[in-house]
Amino acid sequence: MDTGIASTKKETTRALTSERPDRGRWLYTLALVVGLGALVLGPLAGGLFIALSLIGRPVADAVSVTTIGISMAGLGLGLGGALAWVGYQGLRGRPSRPFRPGMRWVWGCLAGIGLTLVIGQVILTFDLLTPLAFPIFHVLGITIPAVLMLVLVAQGLKGVIPAPTQGQVIGQMAWGAFGTTAIAFTLEAVMVAIGLVVVVVIIALTPGGLAQLAELQATLADPAQLADPQILADWLLKPAILFPVAALLVIVAPLIEEGVKSLGVPLLSLGRGRVPSPAQGWLWGIAAGAGFAITEGLFNSAASLPFWAGIALLRVGATAMHMLTAGLTGLGWARTLDSRRPWPLLGGYLASVTLHGLWNGMTVLIVVSSLWMMARPGDAARMAGGGLAVFVGVTGLILLIATIIGVAVYVTRQVGRET
Repeated sequence: MDTGIASTKKETTRALTSERPDRGRWLYTLALVVGLGALVLGPLAGGLFIALSLIGRPVADAVSVTTIGISMAGLGLGLGGALAWVGYQGLRGRPSRPFRPGMRWVWGCLAGIGLTLVIGQVILTFDLLTPLAFPIFHVLGITIPAVLMLVLVAQGLKGVIPAPTQGQVIGQMAWGAFGTTAIAFTLEAVMVAIGLVVVVVIIALTPGGLAQLAELQATLADPAQLADPQILADWLLKPAILFPVAALLVIVAPLIEEGVKSLGVPLLSLGRGRVPSPAQGWLWGIAAGAGFAITEGLFNSAASLPFWAGIALLRVGATAMHMLTAGLTGLGWARTLDSRRPWPLLGGYLASVTLHGLWNGMTVLIVVSSLWMMARPGDAARMAGGGLAVFVGVTGLILLIATIIGVAVYVTRQVGRET
């Protein structure tokens, strides 16, 4: 009798936690096609970027070039290969296993982060075949913290039924890495173009504006001038430039990115033919945020290689922010799809945009304050005021990180109790 009950429970759990390969074959086909495309195009684009960028370039640029190129290849081989495997297995009718990583994943990620940062920085510092040896550590140093955070959230959802599966998590990470970045960065590029037109018009309409535009054109034609902190600060701190740039980073970018990151939740729900549970929506969003953060971190951090280990650690906070905000919107999607009411999605989206905007706002405050001090390094009052503003910005980021951790723990526990 007990054996029969245990067997029935096991069969029920297996049915609830597995993917249904008989549904959404178009989704598996799409996953296979996109995965194979990334698997081929990632290394190809990376190789072409390295080959074309190094032609006629000084040797000093080689590390940044190979880092970006190998990051392209790493994304294609890693996420592209995993996505192609998910699509292939689904088309063959093989269910995906539940995503339930154990503590070995946690310890492995922690050890990997430590070793990667130390070895990567040593290679940079002592120039140990840096163009060839460093890029792989860059890819690992940005990727492993996101995987660790994803694993920790998944562990908080142990035992939920239906369980998020490995295929679902990989699909959402791929959406965040490929789909979200393509759509969001395209929309942001359009907004940047509009912003540039607005800036030019504002400057042109101010007294002496045409002379300023001519001076700006001459400055942009000589990139060496922009390497001078005082010249850079003088231009960026002009209200006609500063306010549009701040609005783009603090308002426009969060509205776009948070609207796109979690779209993988309704897309996967449509492909599966069923509404996701709160736990699934939450973890799917977290996974999409991880994919987006990995792509953004790989290319943004490649511009600050001399201080790479410190920048990589600072990226952990940004990664956590992107994952939490996408998770909140993903949870909102799950509740809205279930209740057919827009309020959970709207609430999750507004919370995500607010957190993202505050994060970017604190970052802008730190950068602008630093530039303000660099513009007049001998001004004691300016140094004091700028230093205070930097302190406020850093304190704000620390408080936001604490808030992100607290919200992530709370939401994980709440959705874990609902299923």
